[in-house]
Amino acid sequence: MSGRSSFLRFLKKLPRNGRTAALHALLLADSGLSVQEALADALSEPSGTGQGVGKAVAALPEQERHLCSELVYGCLRAEIRIAYLLGRVLPKPERLPLPMRHILELAVYALLFQERVPDHAAVHNAVEQAERLFGRSLARVANGALRSIQRLGAATDTPEFYVVDKKNAVADAWDGLCRYYSLPRWLGDLWHEAYGPEVALNLMRRSFARPWSGVRVNARHEAAEELRAGLLHSAENGCGEAVGRWGVAFAPGELPAHVLGRSLDRWRKSGALSLQSAGSQLAVQALELDRWKAPVWDACAGFGGKSAALLEQGIEVTLCTDRSWSRLRHLPDLCRELRLPRPAVCLADACAPPLTGWNGHILLDAPCSGLGVLARRPDIRKGSRRTPADLRQLAALQDRMLLTLSALLQQGRELAYITCTLNPTENESAVGRLLAARPELALVRQWQTPHEHSWLEGMYGAVLRRR
Repeated sequence: MSGRSSFLRFLKKLPRNGRTAALHALLLADSGLSVQEALADALSEPSGTGQGVGKAVAALPEQERHLCSELVYGCLRAEIRIAYLLGRVLPKPERLPLPMRHILELAVYALLFQERVPDHAAVHNAVEQAERLFGRSLARVANGALRSIQRLGAATDTPEFYVVDKKNAVADAWDGLCRYYSLPRWLGDLWHEAYGPEVALNLMRRSFARPWSGVRVNARHEAAEELRAGLLHSAENGCGEAVGRWGVAFAPGELPAHVLGRSLDRWRKSGALSLQSAGSQLAVQALELDRWKAPVWDACAGFGGKSAALLEQGIEVTLCTDRSWSRLRHLPDLCRELRLPRPAVCLADACAPPLTGWNGHILLDAPCSGLGVLARRPDIRKGSRRTPADLRQLAALQDRMLLTLSALLQQGRELAYITCTLNPTENESAVGRLLAARPELALVRQWQTPHEHSWLEGMYGAVLRRR
């Protein structure tokens, strides 16, 4: 039996609640799943005679499910800060069993960020979980460590607390800021070098905050105008704002449960709206892709969010490809739900497409480091997920995709390149390298989410045309 399976079997000793589900999801994230995938598995619906922990917690009340999501997103977002604190009160926390470390992390998150959870309750829950899984000895370790963190008090709320060595005041202050905002030092340095200290600090703050939610109204739906007006009404008083013609962004915790007397889920099932990040919607608008008149090939379609957005506005998306069938297979269902024309779907790598030419436009929503969406994808912060070497490999992959796809463009047709990262090497420099290699291309427009933007999403896009 694998280590993962053993851990999940252990979790059956715990009561069915949001904290158990959160522990399950964190273990799944360690195995390589994204935060969304881990939560979907941990909170999955019962199926057959399955005995996994996810099946055991499937019937959780909505409140417990929300608690699970908050804990998982929060722990992953604050992982580096929490690890530093545990290292201050334990000699070698990395030697503890992995589920035990996550029990402590969940408790520390509650102590630091969950104001509605009494400190004594957070400590009690962790100690109880530790004793059920590992016995009294590690339960005492958990109690001692968490009591020690409690005694640190408000000192943990300042970046200065996270400075290790005070010999180099400037460097150490920056190191403390990186720990405080739970970012690896190399990423803080990358933003510092690329954008300057003031912008870098702002990006660090934004990446540590809870993300906004985005809703996109289906322009083809008969109730589109009325629904958009209702959503904007819900977003009044500073808790949301419009995104282009059909989108609405909502501040954290402000997404309405009901609009015009119907639940958002019911509106979604009727084909009237989709949940799509505000940044993704803004990128499509800023690049003016809704003006495209020729057929569109979405070469890295993923789940199909951008293709659906274009189809809703009458753009002729005729082909969607991706190298991941687990993502691409959902696109036909999405089109059916939204009552949209269904493009041809093909499993294909953008570096080796099954085409020798394309008489239309090409959309490349490229695989990237995701450094612009850390608030929404906190699992990317994990040390094993992103390294400087990964960024170099991704830049090389993006170069291959851009060179391959641009070679298929016909005269007068355009290639749109989009990323969700804050890294010039993957953004402006990638476009510069492409233009140097293909002088027949011209840069039509280039855009990036303003660094002070409230939506907490750093998107980049460029449109290039074959002369």
